[in-house]
Amino acid sequence: MSAATPPPAKTEHHLAVFGDLFDIPDRALKTLGGGVRITLFVPRSRLAACDGVEHAHAVIALADDADATAWTDAVRAVHAAVPLTHALALVDHLAYEAAVATAAIGVPFHAPATMERVADKALMRRSLDERGLYPVPFRLAAGLDEARAAVAGIGLPCVFKPVSGTGSAGAVMVRDEKDMAAAYREASGHGKDVLVERFMTGPQFSVEALSENGRHLVLAITRKYSDPATLVELGHVMPAPLSEDEAAAVARCAEDVLDAVGLTYGPSHTEVILGPGGPVPIETHARVGGDDIWLMVHAATGIDLDTVQPDQALGRSVLDEVRSTLRTHAPRRPYQAVWFGASREATTFTGADLPAGDHVQVTALRTKGDPVPPLASTNDRVVKVRATGTTAEEALTLARETAAEACAALSLDLSLTDPSRTL
Repeated sequence: MSAATPPPAKTEHHLAVFGDLFDIPDRALKTLGGGVRITLFVPRSRLAACDGVEHAHAVIALADDADATAWTDAVRAVHAAVPLTHALALVDHLAYEAAVATAAIGVPFHAPATMERVADKALMRRSLDERGLYPVPFRLAAGLDEARAAVAGIGLPCVFKPVSGTGSAGAVMVRDEKDMAAAYREASGHGKDVLVERFMTGPQFSVEALSENGRHLVLAITRKYSDPATLVELGHVMPAPLSEDEAAAVARCAEDVLDAVGLTYGPSHTEVILGPGGPVPIETHARVGGDDIWLMVHAATGIDLDTVQPDQALGRSVLDEVRSTLRTHAPRRPYQAVWFGASREATTFTGADLPAGDHVQVTALRTKGDPVPPLASTNDRVVKVRATGTTAEEALTLARETAAEACAALSLDLSLTDPSRTL
């Protein structure tokens, strides 16, 4: 008599992931144990490039222009078949839709109002204005005439940018009235409404934080360097070379922003200008920082956000453990820096041999023969150099000089590796 076929494992945990899966399946099994089912929700155009899709038990792909109602209907249908218990969104796209959908079925996630304020730069500004914090003159423009009127009220220089979006896509500096029409066309090509706001002068920083039960813990502050023409980030160094008072002010600014938008848990990435009058927030995101920043956080602080974020979303308290790691981690080369190479003109990636050396890693972001577009967004960068150092200056110099060497070999624009030409 043959042995009976064992019954299928009972689904105890059903995880909804919005966007890329990354290593969430492994983390879910380690944190929750057996009986984990994962359903991936992803826009159709992103499905082919989605990391980890082969580990999902089911995949729901809707049209790119599907609204929150459509995603909520899809989530409801899945929930009715096999009830969902957890939800994660590790990237920006679908974060708001995830918030609306999970609220409809009672699964813990960020509040829809919070995700709306995070995604909409104008709403974030209004949330701060309601608290009397960090005022920045801004207006929304639904057409070129409204943009001209906004500039007349705000004054030059100013920035035109999509009200939502990432990667500096569509963001344009306007210094002269003759540039307004082109700037509006570029910004409006990435969304319906254009945010026109005063350009704030001063060095740029990002604040990486982790929140739990409404408490915020700053993990690291990064000094950032951007192209003044396109506002695309070209380099950064962590920890930022700031005085104790400056670091405290920048950190406090980020925490105020998180309180204003209502973020209560998870990682965040908040961009801040340290102007003559003190820090001013630019935008915030309910995710880890890109451009290797989350990896730099791990190297500099010992905090592995690839582990901490999903573990927290899956129900584990992590803040006290993170605090302990911050107190004890002491790397030999604690400073991390990145610099990118790009081109001002359209060209072709030549695929030349790239430089190498101790404490530096060079990565080509194109393959030989690929087109290289003129720099307009973060997606147009073609070389990445990451370096470590015992000081911020050492790490940044090593990254920048190696990037310059790589750009020379690839016939790319060397001016983009000159920090004196950055914001």
